[in-house]
Amino acid sequence: MTLPSRRALFAISSLGLGHATRSLAVILNYLNQGWSITIISTGDALKMLRHELGNDPQVDFKEMVDYPCLERGTGWRLYWYLFLDLLKTWRLIRYEHRELKKIEAGYDFIFSDGRYGFYSRTTPCFILTHQVAFMPPPLLRKTFWLTERVNLFALRRFDVILIPDFPSSKVNLSGQLSHSKHLARCPHRYIGILSSYGHLNLEQDIDYLFIISGYLLEHKDAFIRSLLQQAVALPGKKVFVLGQQDTGDFSDIISSAADLEVLPMVDGIRRQKLFNRARRIISRAGYTTIMDLVEHSKRGLLIPTPNQTEQEYLASYLSAQNYFTTTTQNRFIELEPVLKKCRSTQLFNPPWRTTESLQKIHACIEPLLSKRFISIIVPAHNEEDELPGALACLLAQDYPAERYEIIVVENGSSDATLRIARQIAAQAANDREITVQQSARGVSKAKNLALANTSPASEWVVICDADTQLGPSFLRQLNTWLHRANNSLSVGTCSILPRPSTSAYGRAWFALYDYVHRWTKTSYALQIADTAVARNVGFNPELELAEDLLFIRGCLKHGSFFFFPTDQVSTSTRRFITVGYLRLSLRWLAEALLPMRYKRLLRYHVIR
Repeated sequence: MTLPSRRALFAISSLGLGHATRSLAVILNYLNQGWSITIISTGDALKMLRHELGNDPQVDFKEMVDYPCLERGTGWRLYWYLFLDLLKTWRLIRYEHRELKKIEAGYDFIFSDGRYGFYSRTTPCFILTHQVAFMPPPLLRKTFWLTERVNLFALRRFDVILIPDFPSSKVNLSGQLSHSKHLARCPHRYIGILSSYGHLNLEQDIDYLFIISGYLLEHKDAFIRSLLQQAVALPGKKVFVLGQQDTGDFSDIISSAADLEVLPMVDGIRRQKLFNRARRIISRAGYTTIMDLVEHSKRGLLIPTPNQTEQEYLASYLSAQNYFTTTTQNRFIELEPVLKKCRSTQLFNPPWRTTESLQKIHACIEPLLSKRFISIIVPAHNEEDELPGALACLLAQDYPAERYEIIVVENGSSDATLRIARQIAAQAANDREITVQQSARGVSKAKNLALANTSPASEWVVICDADTQLGPSFLRQLNTWLHRANNSLSVGTCSILPRPSTSAYGRAWFALYDYVHRWTKTSYALQIADTAVARNVGFNPELELAEDLLFIRGCLKHGSFFFFPTDQVSTSTRRFITVGYLRLSLRWLAEALLPMRYKRLLRYHVIR
């Protein structure tokens, strides 16, 4: 079985092109490493990414509706719309997560830029955001502590929060937005600035570059006309990028100035060339634009979008640090005085730039992608009916073939178990290796033989009954879960479903078993253990019943017990149906409580 090349899913917010442009640098970095990429976005962000990457065969695109633009309207309407838009955002986050669950198995990792529903329980997931805390509008400013905690609760669902800023509380670009004392409770990493504008060796022949895009909606035409009229009087070459499909009704101004150029939209290499050629930049106070300015050591005038509290805060914070000059978006701005202030601003000297930031992102992601070597042990006694299904499931794992092994140990069967195991092993030899061994009768003897013959590379061992089936994502889910878990773990089990699962009565009993095993640190049907610990502890060869309880107790001397929640494991209900759920449960309890000298006398009663 040949597995596909490494694949990553990038979910990009469309609330401003900044999310797309900064994530573009990360996407290009992974494309250069040979990854296949799926991009989910919508609106102008998706259009821009299609234009930049649409010809790359390694990239495919999917459209998914995005959240509404928050903080629209004025006066009391601002707060009413905010309430409605937050409700809609919450519903869309839940929708995103439902849709992700349908496709997450096909990706090695998930990268979200501002889309909160793309967290996963089974696949490593990361979120890029500088907004650890949201800045509420003025009347709600005292709820800042609440919005921060709610946001952190949502962000903690991701493996790592990637913060595009620097860790110093004094030398940074986002202030309170991303430097919170409560971040210590969340896995996070300050990765530094990200810019998709490459460094080009071009003459800086544009004196003023105006980038008038984003959400400059209120009185936009009057605002642009005022800037154009004042720009005509400025010395040197001026270029306006309007961020819209046409140049609007400004022909009278454009035609009157030979050193003034107005462009509707630019992208790709042309956008980079304009940015590199500019000496000073006039733009909205979007955080990605700020990172672009710092990446290229450009001075700038920042004009925050009205009612966008994040931009207003950033403009105020960076102006107070004398890194940039700022002004408000009015119909008429006195342009010349504020541009003079730009000359006296202090350039922010970043501790590192985009190239190193990309290395830090890779260093965060790569450890969670490594595949542990896992040995799967299947003791089989008179399991000719169940073994083919169990092995078919193990052969269908979406996990690299070279990172797991299957060991079947037939022990004293009187049916065709051994022949079937060898036949399946021979048929699978080209794709997966199944080792078939024989031991004397007894489940403990079979397990010990398998443990002694696990690969030297084995890191974790999964010991499961022959009538227990593992879904195709089990190993991948387990690997991700172990990456996220405490390193001191030594042994554990997982949630198990009944097969068949048609009986509500049976499902209720199995749910109870899961709870009991989690609480009592016990198991049935399946155990997971650190391979070195399992080899050292082993199973008591004198026991045919409750051997797993003694095994777990021994492993606990070397580390902690864990319970791995999954929907990928099911076991046959034949014993429960034959004996009865209550009677079998009471029998297990009695066997667990018996002194060791009596446990040695018990013999396993075969039910087939």
